Amino acid sequence: MKGGMNMKLACNYYPEVIELIQEGLINIDYLKYPALGYQMNVFNSDDLSEYEKFTHNINKIRPIMLHGLGTTTLNLCSKNFQAQINVERTRELLNMNGVNGISVHLSGIDESLSFEVNKRISIENLKYIKNTFPGKEFYSIENVDTLRFGICVYPEFISQVVRESGADFLLDISHAYCAAKALGMCFYSYMEKLPLEKVYEIHINGWIDAGDKMMCHIKITNEAYTTLKWVLERCSPEIVTLEYGRDNDRINSGIPLMSPDKINPKAKEEIVEQLNRLNEILGR
Repeated sequence: MKGGMNMKLACNYYPEVIELIQEGLINIDYLKYPALGYQMNVFNSDDLSEYEKFTHNINKIRPIMLHGLGTTTLNLCSKNFQAQINVERTRELLNMNGVNGISVHLSGIDESLSFEVNKRISIENLKYIKNTFPGKEFYSIENVDTLRFGICVYPEFISQVVRESGADFLLDISHAYCAAKALGMCFYSYMEKLPLEKVYEIHINGWIDAGDKMMCHIKITNEAYTTLKWVLERCSPEIVTLEYGRDNDRINSGIPLMSPDKINPKAKEEIVEQLNRLNEILGR
């Protein structure tokens, strides 16, 4: 296994995680934000005052690692991406974080355009991000999960965009599982076609495959731990992120749910269990 003491461990931000840090029950380096949709409300103010207050307090506990650019309306693969981005607001937003990097989803292709045109648009947009917001420690592209994203789930598309743009790769393991199933591919064959040599960060969580239904971001399963170990034999990420937690249980599996207004004791237990196992696997 290539992992080791230098690898950083992050976890989705929740009040439960803050309590666990303050209680001395978990060992993590960063807090990933946002974790769930309701956390996006902090970006609603035009002056970013709510996010500024949030980061001012939370960065004192653990550095905030922003995922995305503060909005769900921006798609890296869109031909309108550069026109839609508010450069000054985004720069201000990025400067509030405790971790100096950018990660975005590979999404938003125009299905009327060819593979090559969509690839060129995606690469140009990633290079625009790097030129507009220079000096970041990483510029990562994350793989997505279902056929609603079109060719963005194809491992060939992901690999070519990452390699030809010079981007880092954010490997979401549960997304890869869902994409492989949607494409009718063997999971590990799909994984082998991804740009594993470019992995900077890994997102790890569990999933339930109920045949016609799939649900991710649950407690890490044995299959997910096994896959993580397989991946770590093939790459040396800088960060592994526990991307745990849901605010709904759409297949009625009985999982603990996260909410903005109360602490879930069962979720706290599952977070401790997972982070202890991840620290062990990573050799920290």
